[in-house]
Amino acid sequence: MKTEPHPPPPDPAQQAKRLNRAFGPVVAGLIIDLVDLSTFGPMGFYLGLPLGGGCGYWMGRTLGLTRKQSLTCAIAAGIYCMIPVSEFLPLATLVGAFARYRENRPSDAEKVLPEEKKEETGTPHSSPSQPED
Repeated sequence: MKTEPHPPPPDPAQQAKRLNRAFGPVVAGLIIDLVDLSTFGPMGFYLGLPLGGGCGYWMGRTLGLTRKQSLTCAIAAGIYCMIPVSEFLPLATLVGAFARYRENRPSDAEKVLPEEKKEETGTPHSSPSQPED
């Protein structure tokens, strides 16, 4: 009885990049929403800007944004955490999910398709040595 070979285990660094790409913006929004919830009430006027700003900057850098883009995220997150009545609205989470949904980049699998994969999928090759019917 012949068994098929198992694929090699995924590289941990590559897997971490894939997870960050898939869930990064949503988790970042969740964390900013939790910071917003923790600055409930009048405490948000005093702690919302520094806590939300620090969290927004850290999240921007973690998601691979430039320093300037991270600073913009920090200001937006700080102001968001200062706004009254935003504690119970998961706006940052929704923005993260919407940003990931709107992204229009092909996945790594679509960018590089080895020749043997093309043959399996039936994609025609364009080589001058093969006559066309």
